[in-house]
Amino acid sequence: MFKQREPSIDALRAFALFGILVVNLPFFAITYGFAGGVWQDATPLWANVIAAGVIQGLFESKFILIFSALFGFAAFQQFQRYGLSFYIRRLVVLALFGVVNLTLLFEADILLPYAVIGLLLVFVRNHSVRSLLTYAIGLWAWAVIGNALFGVNMTVNPVPYVAPDIPVSEVLASGSFVDVMAIRLDSWSGFQLYCLWSNYLLVAAAMCGGLAAARYCDALGFDVLIGRLRLIASFAVIPAILGSVVYGVLAALPASAEPERFFMMALILRPLFAVPLSLVLVSVAMWGFMSRSCNGLTSFIAPAGRMSLTIYLGMSLIMGFVFFGYGAGLHNQVSLVDCLWISLVMYLGWVVFAQVWFRVASRGPLEWILTLLTRPGSRRIEVSVSSS
Repeated sequence: MFKQREPSIDALRAFALFGILVVNLPFFAITYGFAGGVWQDATPLWANVIAAGVIQGLFESKFILIFSALFGFAAFQQFQRYGLSFYIRRLVVLALFGVVNLTLLFEADILLPYAVIGLLLVFVRNHSVRSLLTYAIGLWAWAVIGNALFGVNMTVNPVPYVAPDIPVSEVLASGSFVDVMAIRLDSWSGFQLYCLWSNYLLVAAAMCGGLAAARYCDALGFDVLIGRLRLIASFAVIPAILGSVVYGVLAALPASAEPERFFMMALILRPLFAVPLSLVLVSVAMWGFMSRSCNGLTSFIAPAGRMSLTIYLGMSLIMGFVFFGYGAGLHNQVSLVDCLWISLVMYLGWVVFAQVWFRVASRGPLEWILTLLTRPGSRRIEVSVSSS
């Protein structure tokens, strides 16, 4: 498909990393992130409501879907170039990285789920583009229904809240590494139960879509794929934006507006419009990254996309030291508005780091370990997309 790395794809992966950072950082900075109510204590409330709406309407679920689609796109190249055994080894190593991440750094780890869900692609790797797209659409519909069923279950069988002896916010702000790790691990099981209803179905849908895109690209060419993506995005853009705006508004309503009245609607809108908006974002981003006027931007951020595994885990490591008690302990000392500019500054720092790193190395530090453990062999050819 590609005989050398495609900078626009690397830049797209780097772009996805930014969106993931914007969503993840509030969960380090504020107890329960934008999903809880602590963020509403910051002033001015209206500014933080807008920030919550932007994060949930524009970023939540969208950029992880882009990342997941790139995983599926990469899987096709790995099957073609290195074979099934390499792909399986890669999933095993990613799972190990995921266990380290969820145990020590962040309970909302995506690497372990990627490794498990990625097994699905083994069974559909030789299926047609039409079949893969059918699977993707089916999984998307299942995710919407699953989220609705999750809401019904929460309404019919509410789980009583049992306050811990020491408030979670206090442990996160001043506790030791072991104390914080215990809190994160305790949150992990509950988070997984929710993800099984919807999030992981969306990830699986995106992976199937990415694999379909790779097969289509292999048959007709990259430019044809991008053209078809733009066509689809042109039909999806209006409903995607409107639906995501409505979701962002409903999801960010402060407690005084009684947001529980719109609980079910918000649950359905999130997965329903996350997919079309992610397609629109990819289309717009690729248009920019492939245009001559944005060559400088593409060259600037593309190296970050080449070391996405290092940056993904590195972000969690740094955020832990900044916000938790075993580090600077700035937990609950910033607002959601602050989270946005902190995310941008941290992201730019990683982009600059990647630029400097690749002046002296050919791959990121964790990418080097991944390559060492998976042993792609003598058939290795530089590819444009990496699932790392």
